[in-house]
Amino acid sequence: MTRKLFLSLAAFGVAACGHEPSEQDMLVEASADAITISAEQLSDVMPVEGTVHAEQHAVLSTRMMARVISIPAEVGDQVSAGQVLIRLGTDDIAANRAKAEAAVMVASAARDEAARQVARMDTLFVMDVVPLVQRDGARLALTQAESQLAMAEATLAEVEAANRYATIRAPFTGAIVTRSINQGDLAAPGMPLMAIEATGPREAVISVPADLTDFIDVGSLITVNSGGGLTAAAEVTAVASGADPMTRTVQVRASLPEDWPTGVAVTALIPAGTRQGVAIPQSAVVRRGQLTGVRVVTDDGELIRWVRLGRTVAPTVTGDDTIDPRVEVLSGLEPGERIVP
Repeated sequence: MTRKLFLSLAAFGVAACGHEPSEQDMLVEASADAITISAEQLSDVMPVEGTVHAEQHAVLSTRMMARVISIPAEVGDQVSAGQVLIRLGTDDIAANRAKAEAAVMVASAARDEAARQVARMDTLFVMDVVPLVQRDGARLALTQAESQLAMAEATLAEVEAANRYATIRAPFTGAIVTRSINQGDLAAPGMPLMAIEATGPREAVISVPADLTDFIDVGSLITVNSGGGLTAAAEVTAVASGADPMTRTVQVRASLPEDWPTGVAVTALIPAGTRQGVAIPQSAVVRRGQLTGVRVVTDDGELIRWVRLGRTVAPTVTGDDTIDPRVEVLSGLEPGERIVP
């Protein structure tokens, strides 16, 4: 059913705004749904910038200097935990392994011979054929041979460890996000080669002014908006116990859906105290040029009343975790009146 709407210009004059109401302005579809306005404690919010991160992020490097011989994975590829991402040349490692294995063989043979010599000396000493000093000399030689074998085995283990550094594998399941080396390049110890991010939930890392951390706790919900139009009610998962002495900010982390791209800037609405006021859903705001109004339900029907709006207040979260953006009404609307959302 369609009813006539009368424009109430209590807050603004027609001549002042330069907008002449037309017949189309005065006829709208009436709504059976209406909400009653009431005064409430409004939560002020402060927009704070942050960045989207993956919950797991690793920059891969190596502890050896070698040339890159192959890169089986490329930027954007989905990889599994343990999958080979980079292979380095192992010519030097192969030579060192051969030397270490030979040293182990020599040391092992020397140890075995020293052990047999100790056994002979012990037998001859019991038979009172050799003096004590000769038997003790044989035992000392065995100890030295065992030490040489241990050193040779340690060298071989070191070579084997270096060989493992020549094959760089994915530490977890995720996606390759950056690659800073090409086939044929020389990799050096500690040099970043590739970065990988885990698949799954994302998190917003936000630097919140220290005086606002009293209004947020682990488990509370904050609204996070991205420049790409994404909006989420993010649950706070961590609040740092101390502030950065340079920026006087505290790092706050909040969970985000896994389809949010990493590295993008986001804006989080951080609660900044409460005050008494009136707020309405942004969907209830009627805009005519620079004028803002609401559809008020009266005994005679619905009329558009121009109002003055204030700041966006901390939004509420409905049962299905959707955001209900709201805006404060500074004048033109009183508690107890009914409006069409």
